[in-house]
Amino acid sequence: MVSSLIGPDFSQAPIVSFNLVGTQIYIPIPDECNQDTKCSESNIVSLDDESIYNIKNPDYLLIKHLLKTKFRYLDGSDELEAGQIRVEMDVLKIDSYRPADCNSVFRKSEFLDFYFYLVQYEERKMRDPENREKDDKYLIYPQCRDDIKELNYDGSSSWLFAICGYAEVTRPYRTFVTPITNNHVLSIMVSISGFDFGSVELEQQLVAEVDQYILDFIKSIRIDYSPETLAEIQRVRGDVTA
Repeated sequence: MVSSLIGPDFSQAPIVSFNLVGTQIYIPIPDECNQDTKCSESNIVSLDDESIYNIKNPDYLLIKHLLKTKFRYLDGSDELEAGQIRVEMDVLKIDSYRPADCNSVFRKSEFLDFYFYLVQYEERKMRDPENREKDDKYLIYPQCRDDIKELNYDGSSSWLFAICGYAEVTRPYRTFVTPITNNHVLSIMVSISGFDFGSVELEQQLVAEVDQYILDFIKSIRIDYSPETLAEIQRVRGDVTA
């Protein structure tokens, strides 16, 4: 029987919070992870101010780094380090970078179209001739909308989830996205390192366990929308049900 991993307890962890123009985001960060955690300013009064963004590629989305952290996991049988999960949380500013018929990312079908559009762009960049040293057989990206999964937790914010990246040596990363305004998306990229000792079967079992820990972390994040955003969500959902 495979030994369980020992890792952070998100249910009892202190909370790191961000105020994004009235929308509050609460993220549990265990005390033992503090030294591996970096955060931006906690109060952001405008997401339309381009000066706050860390990455300003005119051919892509603007990206604001909110938080980076790392969770370490021990092998339950000997308490030696088995591997790590690295988390990067960003705000993406959409602007015109969306499909032509995507009017509201709060409408689930349109947000799915936007996210699929985004991962298709990333895949095209990976297949660019400048990256021809990369073997296409190691590229892992959603090939259709059904490859992107929706996660809903007890009426809290819903997330879209996909596995993406180049998997010749490292594992593909897990990405989670959810809208926080009609022009801004909260993005979480999770990468996995380690968990590669023993047999292939053992490694697969450990990674499956790690994936459950990742989902537990995503589930533990709470988003309290601003009154303006809540009103927009209700308006869009009304459009959907009308």
